[in-house]
Amino acid sequence: MDAPKAQGRRVDQKLRNLIQAKKGRSNMDYKKILAATAAVIGTVAMAEGIVSSSVVGYQTKTTVPGFNFLAPTFTPVDGSGNVNLQDIKLNSATAESWTDNLQILDDGGATVEAYVYASAEESGLDSDGWLNGDMELANVTIPYGAGILVDSANDSSVTFSGAVADADSEIQSVAGFNFTGNNSPVAINIQDIKLGSSAESWSDNLQILDEGGATIEAYVYATAEESGLDKDGWLNGDMELADITIQPGQGILIDIANEGTLITVPAAL
Repeated sequence: MDAPKAQGRRVDQKLRNLIQAKKGRSNMDYKKILAATAAVIGTVAMAEGIVSSSVVGYQTKTTVPGFNFLAPTFTPVDGSGNVNLQDIKLNSATAESWTDNLQILDDGGATVEAYVYASAEESGLDSDGWLNGDMELANVTIPYGAGILVDSANDSSVTFSGAVADADSEIQSVAGFNFTGNNSPVAINIQDIKLGSSAESWSDNLQILDEGGATIEAYVYATAEESGLDKDGWLNGDMELADITIQPGQGILIDIANEGTLITVPAAL
């Protein structure tokens, strides 16, 4: 399975300069970082499960040094649906100011927006958080269902908090790689992820990012009519319906042939 190709990427120039200066990276180094982002080299070490069984709660995921591909598992308690960037918290004891950064992948995965982390002590602002290119706490929301990359310097953790979404996430795909994940605080089965009627059998595929490594496991989509099996779904290398668990907050890539194919990931409620 070929690695996803880098598409048009946008990163705030001020922030890019800051990250380069603090991490000693050249322009070419930063291009390599974005290429690694697109190829998903380095992923997340999935760990703790949901720690609150109520509708409002939080969940902590461990991270490894480097890129961690995640999907936020809680939404704002006000019911607005999209995820507030500042609600995604780094462990203050292990986070690295001016180095750790978060990249938002849009629904189609074609755009990267980057925000650098700084403690209140380091930034002089009111609280720890994610800063934009003007060195202000960013007031940004992440589309429900979108994946994110957290670039971490240390073994650390990320905490999502808020309300458990009561509606499935639905993404209208682009042709090519779509970055999403299990944005529910409970595990789901790969067969719970559904494609719409414009899905392309034997072409559309889903890639699961392993825990803490660079390995990608791929599963191809086929309708029951095409596969001869009992239902539409994701097939493994033996051309059987795969029985794979996708952990809470785990990022996935879905490679879609036809633009506008509906991708649905179930909610917990």
